[in-house]
Amino acid sequence: MDILAAIGTVAYGVLLVILGLNAIIIVHEFGHFALARLCGVRCEKFYIWFDFWGLRFFRFKWGDTEYGLGLFPLGGYLKMLGQEDNPGAIQAEIEKAKLQAEPSESNSPHPTPCLTDLPEGEGIVPPSIFAPDSYLSKSVPQRLAIIVAGVVMNVLFAMICAAGAYMIGVQELVPAIGDIMPGSPAWKAGLQTGDTITAIDGKPARAYSDVQSKMVVGGKTITLSIDRQGASITIDVTATKRPNDLYPRIGIMPLPSLELFSAGKLETLQQHLEAGPLFLEKVDGRTVNNFAEYQDAQLGKIGQPIKCTFSGVEVEIPAIPMREIPVRFKMGPIAAVLTGSDAEKQGIVPGDTIVSVDDVANIDPLKLPQILLKKVNAEQKTVELVIKKADGAEQTLTLELTPNRFLSDVSSPALGMREALSSTALGLAWNVEPIIAAVDELQTQEAPEIGDKLVGVTLGNCEPLLGKNSFSETSKEGLYLHSIGSKVDVPFIFTYLLQHVQPQKDKHGQEKVLFVQLHLERPDGTAKKAVFSPIAKSTDWFQLDRGFDLKMELTTFKAAGIGEALYKGTERTLDYSLLIYQSLNSLINGTVSPRALSGPVKIVMVIYDISQSNLSRYLMLLCLIGANLAVINLLPIPPLDGGHVVFLIYEGIFRRPPNELVQIILSYLGLFLIILLMVWTLAIDLSCIPQL
Repeated sequence: MDILAAIGTVAYGVLLVILGLNAIIIVHEFGHFALARLCGVRCEKFYIWFDFWGLRFFRFKWGDTEYGLGLFPLGGYLKMLGQEDNPGAIQAEIEKAKLQAEPSESNSPHPTPCLTDLPEGEGIVPPSIFAPDSYLSKSVPQRLAIIVAGVVMNVLFAMICAAGAYMIGVQELVPAIGDIMPGSPAWKAGLQTGDTITAIDGKPARAYSDVQSKMVVGGKTITLSIDRQGASITIDVTATKRPNDLYPRIGIMPLPSLELFSAGKLETLQQHLEAGPLFLEKVDGRTVNNFAEYQDAQLGKIGQPIKCTFSGVEVEIPAIPMREIPVRFKMGPIAAVLTGSDAEKQGIVPGDTIVSVDDVANIDPLKLPQILLKKVNAEQKTVELVIKKADGAEQTLTLELTPNRFLSDVSSPALGMREALSSTALGLAWNVEPIIAAVDELQTQEAPEIGDKLVGVTLGNCEPLLGKNSFSETSKEGLYLHSIGSKVDVPFIFTYLLQHVQPQKDKHGQEKVLFVQLHLERPDGTAKKAVFSPIAKSTDWFQLDRGFDLKMELTTFKAAGIGEALYKGTERTLDYSLLIYQSLNSLINGTVSPRALSGPVKIVMVIYDISQSNLSRYLMLLCLIGANLAVINLLPIPPLDGGHVVFLIYEGIFRRPPNELVQIILSYLGLFLIILLMVWTLAIDLSCIPQL
């Protein structure tokens, strides 16, 4: 029965993919078809998918039109008499429309003039030159209507899909902030976990996606209206794009809820979760009302066990030690200073370097966030820093520590790679250099030495967390990570990846021993490797999560009736259309990387995944694809609909069609661009071009 259920689930997902994509194709081509027939144009072929070289699943003829299903699932097409998208057949199609023209009333023996033979100012070609049921015999407004009808149908289809989704109920992430990337624009601006975004640039924020759409346009200052524990705050933040990012970011993640998603290795909790949903209620007897309060409570006991109550079930959650190697990396320069912090007031600027903290020099930069957190937990009010300025001078400063425990140094691939760590309480974010500063134990095959540069890391005998991308690759040994941009991302590798990889199992089902191999470059340029195995568990450095996962905070939008559903569907379709236009503009000006594009394989995979969740998400995705197709089709590139619109506008203005040779050349160029784009996106889908 389980096998049959699995087969049924897969079949249902595949069916929804086929229905969804083909519905988008059919409504587009039907728009052209309906207007063409209304204007009296003969439609010779109406095909779903393409029948290159005559290859098709089936065909049948009804009236003057041949209907069929081609063998190549790359879209669909409508073939009208006198209209041709294939650049190589444009001239032949024009001649075909002429040859089928009926003789004029005067039975003139003179040959039919070529379109380009008409004298200037003569007017549009007389309809008698072409067959009365050909596309070319119709007026410019009629042909414009026929061409644009497909796009209009896509927009209407998108609106109906969105309206249907709102009738069912659309779940979206709440516009609230969870994790914050250290040193990011959001961190520097002073955004905090738990902040709720009520408006963006004065426009009310409905969902977290409203924030994401604003990031498409990089370099723009976004004004966020924030609700922070009942207080209204306005914060300006600028989305920026780092060298390897796909698009601009402000450096935030959505807010988790208090509903348990996964119990991890907590078997007692897992048993209760299988019986029904669980919600976090208390931490050590203290009631928590949101994720920010939970973080504050559990970070207040970093390194110690806590007792969490989930829907009346109390479970002791142990502290989870970090995996570490006996190597200390070099403290890098300060990357960012928190706006309004004591550090900013006392003149600390990016480029300065922390030399010591409370008279302790040579502090491990990876452990410094928790060192400062423990000072906050001990209610220490100030900290003494020795700062090395850019000119080499050292300065001793006494800085205030705020009671904010959220460190902003938990990261994930969704936030992107990072080179910085931070302490919100101190108001500083700092880089970590991939240079060996100290080695605590000499347990390696070839011990690293002070000054060696890290050029790569192999996390051995582990299941890879990452797919193929620009800074990692898998091998028989495990996951190999190398430089991204100018250097290896030490914080991401050692504070996130190393902590979350799982050991591989041998053929007997036994876990292999994890190891870390450092790929080093000596100061003289020679290479060497250092292997650490087994990997030790730290006694003073702990994971900031407790081994279980919480669901994201969601809100549901449901229309009260058909009228409201249509209004919301129209609004969402317009929003999607504008977002697609902005994205295209950002691609052209370089704000968004071309590696952010997705091709047909990725689109099918996304539709399949979403079809397995709920119908409203599926309908909303069809709305997005429909709006996308409408905008793309209106681009002024032959043979897209937008290219035909440009030719028709030219004809309407100058009272004569464009030169046939010019049309053919431009159509070939447009077709080349489209094929190039398809090859590029397909290469991304197949991971030939990594997105990270």
